[in-house]
Amino acid sequence: MTTRVDTDLSESDFVDRDGAGESTAESATESGIPAESTGGPTGRTRGGRLTVVLAVVAVLAVIAAALAAWQWRSAAGALDAERAADADRAAAVDVARGYTERSLTYDHTNVDGFFAGVEEGTTDALRERFDGVREVLTQIMTDSQVVASGTVNAATVTAQDGNVYTVKVFATQTTQNLQQPEPGAVPTLLTVTVEKNGDQWLVSDYGADTGAA
Repeated sequence: MTTRVDTDLSESDFVDRDGAGESTAESATESGIPAESTGGPTGRTRGGRLTVVLAVVAVLAVIAAALAAWQWRSAAGALDAERAADADRAAAVDVARGYTERSLTYDHTNVDGFFAGVEEGTTDALRERFDGVREVLTQIMTDSQVVASGTVNAATVTAQDGNVYTVKVFATQTTQNLQQPEPGAVPTLLTVTVEKNGDQWLVSDYGADTGAA
């Protein structure tokens, strides 16, 4: 017994599948869509990104240059300030040294010259102190026929309060008088206070160092 298989096949069932694929690709090409795409940025996009990167680099370079210039100016300013401070300390020491030598040098035959020297370059307050003891010192120098000379061995600024400098001075005074005809050298440590007033340097205090802080 023969069984008949009834198949209803049409011509469309035998269309070549490869041909269908080619038709799809052709349709995509005709519509303006690339047949193949890598998914990466286009040339225009890459160019735009490069421009942004170069702009950022340029801005960073300008900032770095500005910071370098600011740091240089700051360093130069600090160096100038340090040099000015060193110069002021040196000036204070010079004033203290000169004043100490004048104060330790005197001769009973020229008492007026001594007082002129110790009152030179001083504040009004210190000048008044010397005026107050002038008569007594004149009497002592004259009666004892004192001759003295001073030499500064070392001096340094030990404290500073604004424009006021405290200078320690180590000196040697050589003296002779009626009781001691032969000159004798005596070391002494003194404290000299020097003040800067504009371009003027003045001694405001002077005396033996007591060792107080």
